[in-house]
Amino acid sequence: MTEATVSERKEIERLIAEDQETEEALLKTMQLLRQLNNSGILDLLLVLTDKDVFQRIVSIAVSTGLFKIADRIDELPTKLSQLLDALEEPAEPIGVYTLLQALRDPEVARGLAKMIRILKIIGSW
Repeated sequence: MTEATVSERKEIERLIAEDQETEEALLKTMQLLRQLNNSGILDLLLVLTDKDVFQRIVSIAVSTGLFKIADRIDELPTKLSQLLDALEEPAEPIGVYTLLQALRDPEVARGLAKMIRILKIIGSW
C-alpha cells in the first residue's frame, strides 16, 4: 500500500468516525459507484472524459444544431400545446384569395417555408 493510500484511508476513517451522516453519505456513494461500474456507465463516463472523444462529441453537437434545440427546449411544451389546440379546432376549407392573404402574415410565410423544406427532405428520402 502506498503512503498516499494509507493517509487517504485514515482520512476516510476519520470522516466516518466524525458523524453518522458522513458515514451514510460515503456508503451511498460507494453503492452508487458499484452500480455505475456494474452497469457499464462508469466505463462510458471514463471514455467521455477522454479529451479527443469529448471534442468529437461537441463537434457533432455543434454541426447538427443540437445546442440550438437545447436552447429552446423549454418552449416545446407550450408549442406542442398550441399545435394540438390548432389541430382540434374545426377548420373550414379556404380559397386561393384567403391563402394569399394569409401569406402576408410573416409567421405564416415562415411556417410555410419550413413546411416546404420538410416536405423536400421527406420527398428525397
